[in-house]
Amino acid sequence: MLTLSDITALRMERQFLSNPSNKDTYDSLFANMSPVPTIYWCEPGSPPTLPMHTAFDDYAYNSTRRARRDILKGRFAGGSIAYVTKEDLELYACLYKKELTSFSFIQSEIMDLLTHEGPMNIGLMKETTGLLVKEITPALHKLQEAFLVYEDQLDNEGDRGWYLFESEFSEVDLNRYTKIEALELAIPRFAHLCVFFEEGMIKSYYKLPLKLVNEVITNLISNNVLQAVTVEGISGYVLCEDYESLNYGGATSMKPSILLLQRNDFLVKAYADELKLTFTSQWDTLYYLLIDGTFHGAVTGRFKFGPYIIEDIVLDLQEKDKNMRKEEIIKAVYGVFDSHESPIKRYNNKAMLCNSSSEL
Repeated sequence: MLTLSDITALRMERQFLSNPSNKDTYDSLFANMSPVPTIYWCEPGSPPTLPMHTAFDDYAYNSTRRARRDILKGRFAGGSIAYVTKEDLELYACLYKKELTSFSFIQSEIMDLLTHEGPMNIGLMKETTGLLVKEITPALHKLQEAFLVYEDQLDNEGDRGWYLFESEFSEVDLNRYTKIEALELAIPRFAHLCVFFEEGMIKSYYKLPLKLVNEVITNLISNNVLQAVTVEGISGYVLCEDYESLNYGGATSMKPSILLLQRNDFLVKAYADELKLTFTSQWDTLYYLLIDGTFHGAVTGRFKFGPYIIEDIVLDLQEKDKNMRKEEIIKAVYGVFDSHESPIKRYNNKAMLCNSSSEL
């Protein structure tokens, strides 16, 4: 019998939230979570990382992979910067490319410059053309979304080279897949990680129209890839292979846990539309609280390049659970933040008795 508890336990396992990934399993996890953005608040030029999903320093690991061009930077979901593996560049380029039917004057100038002069940075483009940086940059972004130019982010430096996409990736066929075909390949990866999902989660994660999402889901059901199910009153979908194992396999156990997930986390992005409505605050959401595999709260405050300011921990738990798990929740928050540099000011809108972990 399908249960939400079994689904949640398997989801936590597959996303390596219950047992963080090592290097042997990391590459496939990264590929399934692609396109992978950098964490929500980080230094410009930082590589992508998967905090809470990994048991090692994937910042250093992905810095090396990026320098070797094993992972590649591009503009994908909604024009956002993210990374994909070299092997998946064609798939996600076909899914997200925004074709240009005509070039603006500045776009034509840039394409002509890169064609005849070779790769260059924005400063040299400005010097050569006389155009302003504020004119060049948005034109480059449009060309990047069309996968006509490539921004070579090999390290954390801001002086990045721009290339013609075709010259660097001649093996990539931007017309190999239609958007429907590309999404038909991407959704099973998402389904594997989430185990059970609703249409809105696909729309939220991939930033694609619901009409397209529904069409692809219908195709995948017809092709016996997905199975429509209702679990404890919630309608959604699972992989056909998971339907059998979850229906007829044994129950899966999961240890209680509290994790802080940053705003660009895979699971946060899948539930982003719902989370924004559920956890509202006058302050910024710094992290979401995943409690026993389900989102039940948010750490709110202000981002800073320095110690963050934690104004409040917002929760939707029952009152008795808010009190019973208070110590555990605060401990989890201070596992990410320094208790002296970023003390918690409030717990569920109530002022903390003191501004450090000594309250515990």
